[in-house]
Amino acid sequence: MREFIRLQLKLKWGINRNNNKASAAMTAVAALLAVLLALALVFVLSFVLKASIEVTARRLSILYLTVIAAGLTVAATGMQAKRLYRPGDLLISARFPLSPFKLFVGYLVLNYIDLSIYSAILFLPVMLVVGGAMQCITFAYVAGLLLGTVLLPIVPFALSVFLAVPAVYIAAFFERHGIAGLVVFILFLMGAFALYYYILTVLANFFIHRNWEEGTLEIWRNLLAGLDSYYNPIYYLAGAIFFERFLLGFGVWLGAGAALTAGGVALARTVCGSFRRRALDGEYGGRQRRSSLDGFSSLRAIFRYGFKEILRTKTYSYFYLGVALSTPVMVFFCNRLVTMVGEAQVGSGINFGASMLVVAVFMAMICSFTGTILSVEGKNFYITKLIPVPYRKQLLVKGLLSIGVSAVALGISAAIIGGLQFIGAADMAVLVSVQLLLSAGLVFNGINLNLANPNLKPKANGEAEEINIIFMLMIGLAVAAVLGASSLILPKVPQIGMLAAYLVALAVAFVYAAINIAVFCFTAERKYRKIEV
Repeated sequence: MREFIRLQLKLKWGINRNNNKASAAMTAVAALLAVLLALALVFVLSFVLKASIEVTARRLSILYLTVIAAGLTVAATGMQAKRLYRPGDLLISARFPLSPFKLFVGYLVLNYIDLSIYSAILFLPVMLVVGGAMQCITFAYVAGLLLGTVLLPIVPFALSVFLAVPAVYIAAFFERHGIAGLVVFILFLMGAFALYYYILTVLANFFIHRNWEEGTLEIWRNLLAGLDSYYNPIYYLAGAIFFERFLLGFGVWLGAGAALTAGGVALARTVCGSFRRRALDGEYGGRQRRSSLDGFSSLRAIFRYGFKEILRTKTYSYFYLGVALSTPVMVFFCNRLVTMVGEAQVGSGINFGASMLVVAVFMAMICSFTGTILSVEGKNFYITKLIPVPYRKQLLVKGLLSIGVSAVALGISAAIIGGLQFIGAADMAVLVSVQLLLSAGLVFNGINLNLANPNLKPKANGEAEEINIIFMLMIGLAVAAVLGASSLILPKVPQIGMLAAYLVALAVAFVYAAINIAVFCFTAERKYRKIEV
């Protein structure tokens, strides 16, 4: 069993020389930027709360520990569900020279090791930043952090063993009803973004006006006091980390973890065996459906197939279509925040530039997935070479589908911005024109990039996870920055005015779209022919 665990850890955390080094580097850079942004937010929030509320480092740490523990519990539940009940290598692992019980224990150990690594990555940087903001980093504080690194994953792991059982049934329900899962994800995404917006608004108000909005201070006092209570399990963990009632905190946390783990393992062991047997018997196999494309024109069939491909592929349906559908709500929140901060720093009259920047950023996020228009076909790519439709026409239909998705998100966003009178009619006309051109440029840029780097290697469940998405997102954000900066700065330049801002934005978007469309028209057919599965 030790060899099995060692090999599994090597597969996940070891260095794979066959991996795309550029992809790994870009992913690492993107992850690092996300972490730095989160740590910066933690530092600023801690600094502001310290300056405004009489709060101890322990009480403030409980807030962050609660969030981290909740995130670890969700992550651990997903790992338990995937490895114990729905492993991708089930047919292979069933033939291992290990008894089912040893295999079960091995997966539990792997999940705990993985969770401990994730816990350390999240816990240590956040708590060091909190300690720096609160100016409380001492030898005792560092010793408490080292102890907390060991203790933190215990209860989230124990809870996850219990929660994995209902999670598997819920996941199976959403797999059968994909639209329901997408709706839940969109609602969650909008809720998370609304919370993020609220925190940023609180911080912006504090730094702009040097005070809090009415009632906000009391909300944060009540939240911190409520979390610092016997009803919150993190209360006991914090007692051990900060050496306050250490024996009580250490004993309760360790005892709760041991009891929950024992009960959860007993439950999981009885359920896991039946799940794996039914999976091996093919009970969870997908149903074969008759094609509903008979009688359609070739272009309509490709268009419909492309849309169904979005719904069938989780990466597309959740992070592409989901982001597109929730974009109007996020545009509304972002527009308010950027306008509030911008007017305080620059002055009035920046609504057009703020709207241009915000909408362009979300267009970049939506269209970044066009960098996988070919890759998502995977091993079935050869079918696209057999059907009696010119290659360029196939790509054109897929591109128009992506433009259509972004146009719907843009239309609803524009209606919200116009309905709330963020900008006038002339500004709106230019905004929509620029964003449609930008969307077309991004889509065809993504197609051209995917033609140059098709990456048709088989992927788990047909998911599209590759460097092209990151490249397209970076390109889109760069163009959005140019559009936003010009639209914010030029109206403030004397004797230039809004007309120059309109013309520059239209010119940038038009040139960007024209170049990528021209490259597509002249090179797509030739590049497509060279691609082999």
